[in-house]
Amino acid sequence: MRLAIYEIREGDEPHRLAHRLLGDFRRWTELIELNRLDPPYIANDPAPYRAQGLRVLGPGDRLLYPYAGAVEPVGEEDAEAETYGRDLLLQGGYLALMGGTAAMVRGLENLRLALERRLRTRLGELPAHPDTYGHLFHQYVGRAGGEAELRYILLEAERVIRQDPRVAGVRLEGELLDGEHVRVLAYVEPIPPGSPFPVEVVL
Repeated sequence: MRLAIYEIREGDEPHRLAHRLLGDFRRWTELIELNRLDPPYIANDPAPYRAQGLRVLGPGDRLLYPYAGAVEPVGEEDAEAETYGRDLLLQGGYLALMGGTAAMVRGLENLRLALERRLRTRLGELPAHPDTYGHLFHQYVGRAGGEAELRYILLEAERVIRQDPRVAGVRLEGELLDGEHVRVLAYVEPIPPGSPFPVEVVL
C-alpha cells in the first residue's frame, strides 16, 4: 500500500477527512484502522485522552492515508521522517555537530531518542509540560520490594511510553540490577509506516 500524509488541523473530523482524502466519507474507518486511533479519534485538545493512554490525534499531528494518485506519494524514508519527526541530535546532553553545523536526527531514530528522553525525565522537569511529561520512577526505584517493585516500575514505564502519540503498542521487560538501579527494555511498536524497535534504559 502506498501512503500519503495529511497534517491534522483544528476542527478536522474522520468522516470529512475520509471524504476529502479518500473521496468517500464511508471509508473513515480505514483512516482509523491505518493510524490505530482510539475514540474520539481526533480532538482539538487530545492531551486529556493521551493522559489515559488513548491514541487520539490533534492539530499538527500527521495522519496517514492510502495514496490514490491525487498527490505525490512519499517515499519510505520521507514517510518515516514526516510521521516520527526531526530534531536536533544531542550527545551526552550537548548539541552534536556535523561539519560545523548542528546534526539532525529523523524518523524512527528520532522517536527512539524521544522515548529515551521521556524515560529519563522526571515529571515536572520539563517547564513547558510540567504535569504531563516525564516519569515517577523515583517513587519506586531504590525501595525494597523486589519483583513487586519491578512490576510498578514497568507499569510506569509503559504509561510514560504510551504518552507519545507515535507509539501504537509496547511490551516491556525489566531486571533489578541492585538495590538502586533497574534495567528496562521496551519493545516499541510505532504507528505506521515504521517497524518495531527496542529502547533500553538503566534507571
